[in-house]
Amino acid sequence: LTRRWQPPVPALTFTAWQLTAGGLLLVPFAWWLEPPLPALTLPNVLGMAWLSLIGAALTYVLWFRGIARLGPGAVATLGFLSPLTAVVLGWIALGQTLSTAQLAGMVLVLGGVWLSQRAQRSVAAPVPGSAGSSDRARV
Repeated sequence: LTRRWQPPVPALTFTAWQLTAGGLLLVPFAWWLEPPLPALTLPNVLGMAWLSLIGAALTYVLWFRGIARLGPGAVATLGFLSPLTAVVLGWIALGQTLSTAQLAGMVLVLGGVWLSQRAQRSVAAPVPGSAGSSDRARV
């Protein structure tokens, strides 16, 4: 539906407005259903600013820029690297342990992403002598 109902603004702007509208729609329910928030401290405000600016805004900018440059097919499988990165950071920074099954899962995810990226590259680059290559121009 997003292809059919394309707004007259860039995708990043449209996404920002969608997220803002969604957040505003949730505010009354949060006030009604959630307990009151404790007093905000400077670390709380700085943490929220970090999550808003770096954790959301910057990542969306980079995501849409990547899609524009690489194409949706090449970018789609990269989402599998997000939980993998979280596991690796927990392992390195927090000293968490990984079971053999978890390590095998990481290898499977990396292998799947690698195979997908390799397949995308082979689709993007036509094989010399094929119908879509420049060899046809010489005939």
